[in-house]
Order: sequence, then structure tokens, then C-alpha cells
Amino acid sequence: MHRWKNVAFLATSAMVALSGLSSVAEASELLLINGHVYTPSGWAEALAIEGDRIVAVGSSADLKKTHAAGARVIDLAGKTVLPGLHDMHVHPLGAGLALQQCRFEQGSSPQRILDAVADCVKKAKPGEWITGGQWAASSFGDTPPTRQMLDKVAPNNPVALTDISGHSSWANSLALKAAGISRSTPNPKGGIIEHDASGEPDGLLRESAAHLVRAKVPPPSAEQNVEALKTGVNELVSYGVTALVDAVVTQDGLAAYQTLSARNELKARVRGCLVYGRGWGDNSQFDRIVAEHGKYATARFKLDCVKVFEDGVPTESHTAALIDPYAPDEHGQVRDPQRGLLLVQPAELNPLVTRLDKAGMTVKFHAAGDQASRTALDAIAAARAANGPNGPTHDVGHLTFIQPEDMKKAKAVRATLEFSPYLWFPSPINDDIIKASGAERIKRVWPVREGIDSGALVVAGSDWSVIPSANPWIGIETLVTRKAPDGQRPGESYGPSEAITLKEAIDLFTINAAKQFGYADSHGTIEAGKVADIIVVDRNPFEIPITDVHNVVVNQSYVGGELIYQK
Repeated sequence: MHRWKNVAFLATSAMVALSGLSSVAEASELLLINGHVYTPSGWAEALAIEGDRIVAVGSSADLKKTHAAGARVIDLAGKTVLPGLHDMHVHPLGAGLALQQCRFEQGSSPQRILDAVADCVKKAKPGEWITGGQWAASSFGDTPPTRQMLDKVAPNNPVALTDISGHSSWANSLALKAAGISRSTPNPKGGIIEHDASGEPDGLLRESAAHLVRAKVPPPSAEQNVEALKTGVNELVSYGVTALVDAVVTQDGLAAYQTLSARNELKARVRGCLVYGRGWGDNSQFDRIVAEHGKYATARFKLDCVKVFEDGVPTESHTAALIDPYAPDEHGQVRDPQRGLLLVQPAELNPLVTRLDKAGMTVKFHAAGDQASRTALDAIAAARAANGPNGPTHDVGHLTFIQPEDMKKAKAVRATLEFSPYLWFPSPINDDIIKASGAERIKRVWPVREGIDSGALVVAGSDWSVIPSANPWIGIETLVTRKAPDGQRPGESYGPSEAITLKEAIDLFTINAAKQFGYADSHGTIEAGKVADIIVVDRNPFEIPITDVHNVVVNQSYVGGELIYQK
């Protein structure tokens, strides 16, 4: 198994090293010399840190003369120093909780999945829930997953398995029964309950319908959530991520962040996003959290973002909202929904975004289809018209498909385009996307080159644990190559005309992300006066073959001058 395909959040010796780090820098001044320091004006050899700030950047000789007295000196021995990376769309709590679930590799065959579930059943008590994932529809060919398949290996345990997109669940009969789903159960708002030829639910649940079953799964304890969140954040830190956007903060997740912050164990800077319409009870509770969001802020956590799921995913589920219909099947038919699901209509969305914009909340849209991205940008335009142009910089995310004219609109309304560079190299989820969306549409899938050329702000987010690894160096490499790392699936590429340069890729993860965070004046580059959020890596990504960038190893990560990770 290649390193990039591993479920990367398994415990590593590198993460164990985190527990021994001091919570404060050991010296008031730190001097790093004899390295390659990446700055906006070119390469330097050394930098000096005092408190949480970079106070000087230059040659090793000069900085030793001016800053060595009383400083702790680290000889980089030729290693490279870069600004800390940002993951602008990630799910660290879910990734950590996944360790406790029934797992199998993405792209596993149906038999391999069923074998894994059978093994999990052997370890469980009768009646105990079996949850996990992530299955790919493309692995099943023309015979989709059914509840009966799971019933055979788990006759006495309810089972709910998440697909690779995170937007569909595959449930057995006991799980459907627990959720009260029968042939007469109507589709919930924004969801689809699939049925077999006889009219019975077949076990496939799309979008909000999946939550009917997920809501019946016993929740983890508060301490399990805290440890899972810590595991997820620390895994990101080990790859050089010093700041992240948690795209789905639930009530349990918010409590876990508060606990980690109180224990001084939250390593990275985090922007948390509440989810509109999911997990916060009625609208009055959501409104209260929005009104009081400032009181949840800590030194490294702020809750100033709202996630809006504007559509689903362009897989066999047909839930991403498209302007043009999905591709015909092998019989020449386009099955319903032919253009996907627009989950929040403009009549509801526009006033919502206007209200959140006025309240100072950044809105992060899940928008995989081009109709969803267009509707999201129209809502941002409505907010700008109502509140003026200087509100928060809102973020339209995923953008599997987006029309060229809409990217131009993004610049005009000061919206950020957020792409998912871990998804486009050939992988199981893309097999589903190609089959559902059509080979012609896939030619300009995830159009990052066009996004940058449009003049809009462009950033990148992993969507981990939807993808199997949190490693941002995979994203940086594939932004340039548009191919799978390690030579996997040779000859295949997704939208090669949308490739960008290595410098542009690193900008997406550093200074561009800092602009979206709203702190580019103090973060995102290595310059005197800026906050010392930096990483030390084992090789210079600009001096190695681009196909080796995914193998970059982070030796140290610092946030505000504090050593938060040591390999």
C-alpha cells in the first residue's frame, strides 16, 4: 500500500512526540540559521523569532551578529523554512472518530467490504451499531449496494456505512427499522430514500435522508470527542498545517474545542463553521449561537463561520446541482434527479447570507455543482448590495464544476473560490464522478487555473476525512501535475489544462489562505514583523522533481513561535 493511500490519521510516532512539547517557547528569542528560508523577496538563510513574532530575516552571519546573544540557536543544516500551511476545509473531529469505526480502503470490492463488516460484527455485541466506511459506488459496477447484502453478514446488528463523498449512507434492514424508514416514508427535505423494484427501501440514503439513520447511532462520549478532535488536529499539524477551517462544527465539536482550549492542547489556529439547518435544533438555537459567537473565541479558536450545504455531490447519487443534466446511463437514459438537488433555494438563501454578512459571519458554501456555485455567488451579491462591499470574505467551496462567467462574478463580489486538490487525481470517487457527469464535462473539472486567472482569491481545502490522507503535500503536488502521486494509474489525468505552478500552489496554502482568514497583514509569509507561524521541512520543494513533493516531510511546526510539533 502506498503512503498516500494510507488512512493517514492512524497513530504515528511523530504524533506521540507532541505530548512532550512545552506549551511555551523555551527562550524569549530563537535563531534559525544555515537553512533555506522562503520569503516574498527571495531566499534567505536565517530568521530570528522573539516572542510570537519574526523580528529579522537575512543571512546567517548577519543574524548571528545581531541576535545570537541569549538566543536559542538551531542549525537548520540546509533544511527549508516555509510559512505554516492552511487547510481551508477539513473535518478533524470526524477523522478522529473514524478510528473507532469499521474501516476499509476506498475502492474496496463489495466482497472486501462485506468481509470487513463481518469482522466488525464478530467483535460487537448483538444489537450494537456498526458504522464506518468509505464505500465507492463505482466498485459495485451495475449492481448497487443493497440492504440485503449487509443483512447477510450482520443479521443482528444495525449497520450504516458512509460512502466516499460523505453524502450517502448504506444501511441494513435493522438500521432502517431503527430510523423508522419503510416503503411509505416520504423523502425528507433535501434528501432521497432510494427504493428497489418492489417499492421497498433498498438501503441507500442520500443527503438529509442519511441523517435519519445517523441520528439513531449512539453518540460518543464527551471525552471521546475531545480525544478524537485532538488526534485529528495533531495529525494535520504533523504535516505542517498550522491553521485550518473546521467546516462542520457540531454542538459536540464546539464543546470539544472549548475543552482542548482550556487544557492548552489545541495546537493549530482554527476557524469553526456552524452548519445551517443541521445539528443545531430549531432556528432560534442557531440564531442564538450566531448572535453569541464571539463568546466562544479562545486564543486559537474562533467561531465566526457558517457552513451552508447548497447541494450534494456529482456521483451516482445525482445530488450536486448542475445547470445541464447528468450523463446518460448505459441505456441512454438520464435518471432522476436529472440536474441534482439545490438544497437551499434563493428565496431562503439570499436573506440568510445577507443577515450573516451583516453579523460579521463568513459563509462557507458546499457547492460541488455549477448551479450551486452560481446560486451561492448570487446570494453573496445580494448581501453586498444590501450591506455594502466590505463585509466578510465569503467562501464557495469544492467547485467540482463552475462556469467561467461565475468565476468572474466571484472577483466582482469579493468571494473566495475554494478547490479540493486531493480529489482530482485518479481515485475511486472520481470514477463515480466521471460516470455520472460525463467525460466531456470532466475536461475542465476543478478549474483552478481559470480561477486564478479570473483574479478571484483562490484557496485549497482537503475535505479530510472524505479523502484518506490529510497530507497537504499531496494537494500541492497534484495542483501542478493533476495526476495521482507515486505513478498510480499512469496515463490518467483530470483537467490537465487546469494545472498551476508550484509557487501558485504554495500560495494557495499560505498567503491566499491568510487573506481568506483576514490576517494577511500578520500571517501567510515569512517577513520581519509577522507572526511566527512557520514550518521546517526536510527538502526544498522548489529543488526536487514535482512528482516527489508529496514525499516532503515536516520536521517542525511552530505557531506564534511555539514549537507545536517535532518529528
